[in-house]
Amino acid sequence: MKFEFSLEPVLKVRKHEEKVEKQKLAEKLNRKKDLNELKERLQKKLESHINDTDSNKFINLHDLQRQQQYINDLHEKVKQVNDSLEKIKTAVEHQRDKLADVHKKRHIMEKVKEDERELFLEEMSKQQRKVMDEVATQTFSK
Repeated sequence: MKFEFSLEPVLKVRKHEEKVEKQKLAEKLNRKKDLNELKERLQKKLESHINDTDSNKFINLHDLQRQQQYINDLHEKVKQVNDSLEKIKTAVEHQRDKLADVHKKRHIMEKVKEDERELFLEEMSKQQRKVMDEVATQTFSK
């Protein structure tokens, strides 16, 4: 006789849910990493343009205004990336919580499966002992 877990389909669904949630978390973490890299690149550009700003370099006021506008645009992009980073950090934390919940549910199902398996093995052992006792009784009574 073979052990069959009565809730095997539920366990499979729980495992699939956990796999999906892990993938979603990985996507969000990759997005966060990309945003951090973009932020660093923008900050380096910004620093280089601010450091390179030299009044002797600009021939006229128009060039100076263009440079200042470019620096302002970089500041605005950095601000937008920071806002996006805050949102993605929140999303990552939310996704981690969801993954933890799904993991708990899967773990509970595995524990139930293990308990059910132990009960099955005990029952099989009882049946074996019963058969062996019956055989011994019949052999002894002959």
